[in-house]
Amino acid sequence: MSQQSHTRGRGHLARLVASVFILSLSAFVGCSVERPHGVVLVVVDTLRADHLGFYGYSRDTSSHLDRWAEEGMVFERAMSTSSWTLPTFGSILTGRLPTGHGVGYRGGGEVRPKSTRLDQTLPTLAEELQQAGFATGAFIDNPWLKPRFGLNRGFDTYDYQSATNKRRRRADKVVDLATSWIDAHRDQPFFLLVHLFDPHMTYDPPPSVRGRFIGPYEDRFSLPVFAPRKIRARANEVGEDERSFITAAYDEEIAFVDQELNRFFEGLVERELFQQLLVILTSDHGEELFDHDSFEHGHSVYQELLHVPLVVWGPSVESGREALPVSVIDIAPTILDAVGVSGEPNPLSRSLWPRLTRRKRLDPRPLVAEGTLYGPERKAIIEWPHKLELNLSSESIHLFDLESDPGERSDLSPSEIAVARRLEERLRSILEAARSDKAPEEIELDEETLEELRSLGYIE
Repeated sequence: MSQQSHTRGRGHLARLVASVFILSLSAFVGCSVERPHGVVLVVVDTLRADHLGFYGYSRDTSSHLDRWAEEGMVFERAMSTSSWTLPTFGSILTGRLPTGHGVGYRGGGEVRPKSTRLDQTLPTLAEELQQAGFATGAFIDNPWLKPRFGLNRGFDTYDYQSATNKRRRRADKVVDLATSWIDAHRDQPFFLLVHLFDPHMTYDPPPSVRGRFIGPYEDRFSLPVFAPRKIRARANEVGEDERSFITAAYDEEIAFVDQELNRFFEGLVERELFQQLLVILTSDHGEELFDHDSFEHGHSVYQELLHVPLVVWGPSVESGREALPVSVIDIAPTILDAVGVSGEPNPLSRSLWPRLTRRKRLDPRPLVAEGTLYGPERKAIIEWPHKLELNLSSESIHLFDLESDPGERSDLSPSEIAVARRLEERLRSILEAARSDKAPEEIELDEETLEELRSLGYIE
């Protein structure tokens, strides 16, 4: 053998040994992913992503969360499955689209309003964790999340208090209750759902943040900001100053949540729990602040309502930012995967745990939203960067490029009809595949619930 051949041989051997070492190290790293001791899922009602600093907002609404976000994984393109609370919570707790889990609202006008209960044949995230030996708790403050809708299944503690325009349990109280619950259950695996209602109408920021952003408008407008239906009805007549005041009041509510979540997270650190837990922050939907000449939520599927924050912290979770579009239906399988519990398979949702811990590449897939509360039923599909919106009443479609037109101002469907029709066909196919064979179970809304919903402006 020549010296040159011998050298090449030694080089090949060295590369082979190095490759074996790297593979062994990768296997070791993969096996060493630490499972969390418990899970805390924080859902901030009506929190649009683009009103947070770490999603690019210019106003200082989230200085504390901005710093916390640097230590977690921020999903830049997380989407809700609906533009209002009840169907989205059904998706969060089952990993299914509203078409699949069945919980929502129907009826109105002269017909007594009804709703539908969560499909009782579907296991919820709380039920699966409860069966695996986890203590399960939830603190809930929205009349759409009453136990009668079925979302309480699997929770040992389901601390529900309805919110109205005159009575609500603010974030500071919920944080105190959640912290006490954790103190009582920290010696066993646990799952805690913390629901914060503050950014939802009515906008009436508490003293610790009041005036931070509304100051320039206080001499012309007053708190609380209420009557969403009336504001929506005159949206085209609301002047710029009043719009700025309403937006500022909404932002002050976010600032209060930021303050209280910082206190909550710091409390977990002081208890030496934060690094042991899987902590997830998200929202059920956003809020339209006159972006498309309307107001509040539940009436459209534009991005101001669908784009929600999603941040994850936990043992072995890498920090950084992730541009892959994901959905709130991915939360349940991610939690189950993280704690090592086998859930019921569902082809539309998937675990983000491999991406969070090992940076494993996940292929893009289309995301779907549906279930409007007001007006005609609207559905949407996002196949980044394209987004198709479908109005089922008129069968009209609108196509947007979210990369170049994040505000959804330019409808591309007339010029890109082939793309639009392909996405419409894909949307209908996904919804058909997701549809439950079981008809949704209707429940009549009792007088107490109707009064609470009237108080919040949901119904007449």
